[in-house]
Amino acid sequence: MGLDVHGLTVRFADTTAVREVELSVLDGEVVALLGPSGCGKSTLLRAVAGLERPTSGEVRWNGRDLARVPVHRRGFGMVFQDGQLFPHRDVAGNVEFGPRMRGVARAGRAARVAELLDLVGLSGYGRRRVTELSGGEAQRVALARALAADPELLLLDEPLSALDRMLRERLAVDLAALLTDTTALVVTHDHDEAFTLADRVAIMARGAILQVDAPDLLWRNPADEEVAAFLGCTTFLPAEVRDGIATCALGSVEMAAKDGTARLGLRATGVRARRAPAQGPAGGGPLGTVRERVHRHDHVRLAVDVPNHGQVEAVAHIADAPALGEQVCLRLDADGLALIGTD
Repeated sequence: MGLDVHGLTVRFADTTAVREVELSVLDGEVVALLGPSGCGKSTLLRAVAGLERPTSGEVRWNGRDLARVPVHRRGFGMVFQDGQLFPHRDVAGNVEFGPRMRGVARAGRAARVAELLDLVGLSGYGRRRVTELSGGEAQRVALARALAADPELLLLDEPLSALDRMLRERLAVDLAALLTDTTALVVTHDHDEAFTLADRVAIMARGAILQVDAPDLLWRNPADEEVAAFLGCTTFLPAEVRDGIATCALGSVEMAAKDGTARLGLRATGVRARRAPAQGPAGGGPLGTVRERVHRHDHVRLAVDVPNHGQVEAVAHIADAPALGEQVCLRLDADGLALIGTD
């Protein structure tokens, strides 16, 4: 059992924010809604919570239609982008709000608060004013408050996006551990966050879900070029797959797929570049010329002109990265490639 969304559509005047969505979240599963800003993912989450009224379709929890069930009776918990903590309550007062509303006795509330603050790494913070917390601490308190209500389904709307990159990456790992055995639907526009948190990822665009799959399957086998492009593929080449080897104009690489023709999606990390030796490629892959060069924190991103194929993105090691105008040999790396359909 769990959450089932059938044919859900949400319109605002002439704008269709969510379009005939079909989605399920199994008991104990975490599903991430991943897509660009404005694609409808937060509206879908709010419709599941009961904060938006669907134009058509159904939201069911354990088989029960929630159309006539108000927000406060659905048994769901929500964590928003900015936490939305109660500023007049201290940390403990925020976390104990749910149990207090359910009539839990003082001793039970205190024990639950202590348990959850320890769980989110904030032991001893109970008497701290929420206005004195850092952004990361505030989001941890918001999560503890949501969990304190023992929600049947946890709904998280961009829970980490207001934080800086390093803190976001660290809290995503912590949050993934906290969500173990929890049923949750997470909205995010951050690829790393979705792939870290979720058992399955649903790609959204223009109010519709384009593909739902486990992160590794989604990364390797996007449903079409639109999904592949959203997941970082910038170049698409025809390929032939035979005996687990995909061959395209830039070379061959091992790919787990059935034999047949396909499209190979190339991310920058799927093409490795190194300086071409003076005597030529010597089996090192096709030659190209570096036209753009951008230094990233752990690699150099290149734009390489390849004769008869146009410009291809590639990466090189910082220590021996080629300069603008240099010739490079290109090699395919399966970890950065996607195979789109075989027939």
